Amino acid sequence: MSRLEDAGAARQSLRTLARVIKTTHQVLFESVHHPRHSSLQQRQRQLSQTLEHMGEVREGFVLSQRMPLPLELGELRELIQHVLLNWAWVEAMGLLMTPGDQVELVEDQVIAYQHALVAMGAVPRLPAQVITFPQPASTYADLSFPGSPSELLDRIEEIEQVVYRASVKPVGELAAGPLRRTYAFFEASSWLVTHYLPPALTD
Repeated sequence: MSRLEDAGAARQSLRTLARVIKTTHQVLFESVHHPRHSSLQQRQRQLSQTLEHMGEVREGFVLSQRMPLPLELGELRELIQHVLLNWAWVEAMGLLMTPGDQVELVEDQVIAYQHALVAMGAVPRLPAQVITFPQPASTYADLSFPGSPSELLDRIEEIEQVVYRASVKPVGELAAGPLRRTYAFFEASSWLVTHYLPPALTD
């Protein structure tokens, strides 16, 4: 593949990421602020793409992870057990794993993961005027960036779980803390897409 083709593929990946992120934020906004107008069937269709995106974020985490030295042996064992050996989360979410017959390129997963990292870092610094989650103060300053690889994986999984649950039940029935963290993540992601991605999406 030529450099021109590589650049075109990267732009397409970014366009897809931008579309999924902005749609997810809009779905969560409507579900939180206008629950009576939120169609469960429509949410299921739209959030299924979000789950695919978060699956790429998880894969990007696995592909990009570089263990700093010295790393606590307990944390290393936990990560290996959780990421490589423990697939209970798949069954718990009612998902099926089927073998693929094509080799999947890693570019999309790494792009999705790197964007997620930037979004998580932006969450506590998000400008007050763009925060729309219903709360006493317009700030996410308490939602700090995960402090270790295992905490980062926990945050990714929490987002996956909230998105899945939001696709099968009213958002008002979800636990407030995980819902707020997930909403904040997609709000920051959408803000980044709107303000910083357009130059990269032009031909």
